[in-house]
Amino acid sequence: MADAFDEVEEELRRERYQALLRKWGPWVAGVAAVIVLGAAGYQYWSATARQAAEAASDAYQAAASLYEAGALNEADAAFAALAENGPRGYAALALMRRAAIAQAGGDAAEAARLFEAAGERSPDPMTRDLARYRAVLAEFSDLSLDDLMLRLEPLDRPGSAVAPLARELMAAAALRDQRWDEARRQYELLTFALDAPSGVQRRAREALAYIDQNAPAPAPEPVEPAQSATDEAAPDAAHGDGDAAERPEALRRIMEDIAPPADEDDPVEALRRLREQAAQPGADNEEDGR
Repeated sequence: MADAFDEVEEELRRERYQALLRKWGPWVAGVAAVIVLGAAGYQYWSATARQAAEAASDAYQAAASLYEAGALNEADAAFAALAENGPRGYAALALMRRAAIAQAGGDAAEAARLFEAAGERSPDPMTRDLARYRAVLAEFSDLSLDDLMLRLEPLDRPGSAVAPLARELMAAAALRDQRWDEARRQYELLTFALDAPSGVQRRAREALAYIDQNAPAPAPEPVEPAQSATDEAAPDAAHGDGDAAERPEALRRIMEDIAPPADEDDPVEALRRLREQAAQPGADNEEDGR
């Protein structure tokens, strides 16, 4: 008798399983198919992206070889093709190389435009900041202090590897325009900044020494109308602005020392240095800090 009950119970379980399978089986099969197709699609996308990255890397190296060989027109054309068709990361690097070529040719406006385009294209925050900093640096001589500060202040934020460089460029513009108090304030902050590389701190100390020697003394309390104080300060204005060739040697060296070295035409090398400085601020040698 017990066997009969067991057979009935087994039959009931089988019918319940079959009912559940009829109800949920298509859904389970559909989910499984989606998982399988998704995994296959991801594998295909990964392989395609890897192939595109490898092709872009080869194209970048080929263009860089042309640049190093002095074939600047051919290199510029190769970088332009990569910027047009390559992945975003390599496209941004290619635009920065094109900007360096334009700057070497004396076209500061085109260099700044290409650096800005690289900043907009790059998916990497550090590359974006470096490109935007270099765009301002390219047009340094043509920007007023106020315009320059407006463009650099977004880069002067905690955690940005180019923040000390942005602050130094603002300080240099203040010095160039003989806004002595602003220049002194900015350079003094740089000498104590924990995130400032040693090269930046060294240049800040040199600039402060120059300011101490050349800034006009505070005007005494005027005993006549304020115009007389203005007239007294006027001769001191001859120290600074105007054509770069007319600047005193010490000031000209401070300004020229801000420019990145020739090997930083390669943004990959510049980014490597920035990452090292961000990891160990102040530990770099005096040739770094750009």
